Amino acid sequence: MAEASILIVEDDQTIARFVELELAHAGYDVRKVTDGESALDAVEESAPDLLLLDLMIPGIDGLEVARRLRESGHTMPILMLTARSETQDVVTGFDAGADDYMRKPFEIPELLSRVRALLKRTEQERPAPQFKAAHVEIDPASRSVHVNGEPVNFTAKEYDLLEYMVQNAGRVISRDEILEKVWGGQASTDSNVIEVFVSHLRNKIGDDDNTIIRTIRGVGYFFARN
Repeated sequence: MAEASILIVEDDQTIARFVELELAHAGYDVRKVTDGESALDAVEESAPDLLLLDLMIPGIDGLEVARRLRESGHTMPILMLTARSETQDVVTGFDAGADDYMRKPFEIPELLSRVRALLKRTEQERPAPQFKAAHVEIDPASRSVHVNGEPVNFTAKEYDLLEYMVQNAGRVISRDEILEKVWGGQASTDSNVIEVFVSHLRNKIGDDDNTIIRTIRGVGYFFARN
């Protein structure tokens, strides 16, 4: 299972970098931005599994960021951070859409505990995700694949590669990334193996003209979204 992704929205570079390093060390995929507008853009580009949101950020403040995200339908948990201590600020944060609230300064063990709790709760509430790109639909819960609405069988490793490509449709995936994420960075695996499996995938999804899975020479592959 891929590591959970966390977006840090914090304009204090020292705090942001410290939290980023601690979360990355704990195994999370971390991005960070410093202002409200960038936060909204980052979520629209790739919604994180959890948002770590400071209230006092430049431009659009944290409360407004939370409100806009909830109004636009985003449901990822939001853990708000602030130096404010008034109870009303806490209430306002929850009203804006926050799921949890921590006051600065905070201890990293407590932060990690809150993050784990929010992610666990969300995972329990969330239905199993399904992914679709081009005419390929994947259900990770059952590891099943439908192509043009029809079920198609894949070997375990073919499925792993297809799922990773579909999840990352619309961006170039390097061979090194595929080796790391799909084959676990096995030293005995080389790019020729990837080419063989990509060929198998193309045959099974009907990509006869290589327009769905495109080879990006010298880099890797691109799985088309449509």
